[in-house]
Amino acid sequence: MSNDAMTKHGIYVKPGQVWRDLDKRMDRYCKVVQIDNGKAVMQQCRADGNVITERTTRVSIRRMYRHATGWDLVKP
Repeated sequence: MSNDAMTKHGIYVKPGQVWRDLDKRMDRYCKVVQIDNGKAVMQQCRADGNVITERTTRVSIRRMYRHATGWDLVKP
């Protein structure tokens, strides 16, 4: 695994993982479908990992750590 797929806390981001958006304005979970140039391509899903929509979102892996507007790994 390359370092551009690693969070600043040492978690490797890989397809199949479910992450929770910690932004209080959002109430969403997203499942990683692929890694592309330091970004996680994600689809919105339920907490159990069942995908809700086929639309994708790109999130910088640098932002994927626990803070007010960050992300928390739910399901490895």
